[in-house]
Amino acid sequence: MNAFWDTSAVLALIFQEPHTAQAQKAATEVTVAYAWWWLEVEAWSGVVRRNGNNEQRAACRQALNAFAWVNFPRSKTQDLLGFNAKHGLRAADAGHLFCFKELSHAVPGLNLVSFDREMIKAAKREGLLVWD
Repeated sequence: MNAFWDTSAVLALIFQEPHTAQAQKAATEVTVAYAWWWLEVEAWSGVVRRNGNNEQRAACRQALNAFAWVNFPRSKTQDLLGFNAKHGLRAADAGHLFCFKELSHAVPGLNLVSFDREMIKAAKREGLLVWD
């Protein structure tokens, strides 16, 4: 499975949380893992804010090395703003979901791996595939 990951799913791989088993399962099913480049900033910040130990910091670096990084051009900013006007997501979540939507046009069958309820709800409203 080709999958687009958001930060909630990556942090569930690093820290023991309610969705850790699901994140681990998703990781075993992924052929190519995509992410918006901003995930690197968010995931590392999440590890730092949670006072991650050396093992968790190493796990974060390892997880981040596994991604095929994607971005959208600055010329798409207005499209992103319009997209988020429909969904009202937090800024970074809007960026992740917009990037996923754009990439899903080029990668058939691309699934979103996320544990963020608002993002999942917006993805489903858009008719996008969400890993379950």
